[in-house]
Amino acid sequence: MEVKKFLNIEIEEPPIELQLSVEMRVRDVLKSDNHDDIKRYCTHLIRHQMKQDVFLSSVLERVVELEILLARREITEEKKTLDRIKNFFHI
Repeated sequence: MEVKKFLNIEIEEPPIELQLSVEMRVRDVLKSDNHDDIKRYCTHLIRHQMKQDVFLSSVLERVVELEILLARREITEEKKTLDRIKNFFHI
């Protein structure tokens, strides 16, 4: 199984149980002859995906903000440490 990363977050394959569940639902949709229900289902999925996209973009924005704050704090701490060393050695 290949593990991908994004912002140091591991993105793994979904569990086999979830893959099976999705495949079963896909097959149910493909077997159905009720076009109106399928249309309703598809439009619902499109709207739901939009909400998920908005949520995920907000979460990723927050993660990036926190990564920036952490990086700034680490840089500030490194500068303080270097200043202490310089002061100790009178550089």
